[in-house]
Amino acid sequence: MKTFVVLLSVIISTNLSAQKGKFYMNSWHKSSDNKMNIPAEKYSYFDKGKLFYYLSNDNENVYVDIKVDELSVQNRILNEGLTIWINMDRKLTKKMGVRFPIGSEYASDHKKGSLHEGEINPDGSLITPLTMANTIELVGFKGEDSRRFPSDNADTFRGSVKYDSEGTLHYNLTMPIDKLPLRNSKDGNGAMPFILGIEYGAPPVNSDNHLTMAPPPYLVWVKNIKLATGR
Repeated sequence: MKTFVVLLSVIISTNLSAQKGKFYMNSWHKSSDNKMNIPAEKYSYFDKGKLFYYLSNDNENVYVDIKVDELSVQNRILNEGLTIWINMDRKLTKKMGVRFPIGSEYASDHKKGSLHEGEINPDGSLITPLTMANTIELVGFKGEDSRRFPSDNADTFRGSVKYDSEGTLHYNLTMPIDKLPLRNSKDGNGAMPFILGIEYGAPPVNSDNHLTMAPPPYLVWVKNIKLATGR
């Protein structure tokens, strides 16, 4: 895929209601950004969802970094899952996305021998919602052979979820640009703007395992995203 050399601008829309006039210029992704040391001032905060987010990219990948201090939100992400929705047609629709983590409540495939929270991993460690956050599920992507695969990939979608020493949950999702159906702008200035949605607490697509007592999902849209220029 061609390298897109354009600036990244973001309009924030919370719970499908646009917040007019808020633009965020993003920096070029640095190799240190995945080490839980992204400066606090680079994050934006979604008050209703109680999470901070930071978007960046280089020539190969788009990176979604999220950090969560609120314990209840941490638990919902680990237990009920989080999905990054991707829209290339500027519509707020949930047709294509990357679910990571799957959520411990939905991680089991209900087959004999499936591991469950409270049991023991092959390495002898205790299975917890955090240790079960190791699978990525693709939704609506065409041409991908595998829909669910381990999150520690080197050459495709990959992600990590970790706690720091202060109990903050740090989330990272890396999405290869050549696997995203970006559209070139007619003026030749790189890719057209696209939209990302951040949703947690929703069951997987086509899942019949719904948490009846869970609160409703939280969804926020990040609109008009363009890829950042290299420095």
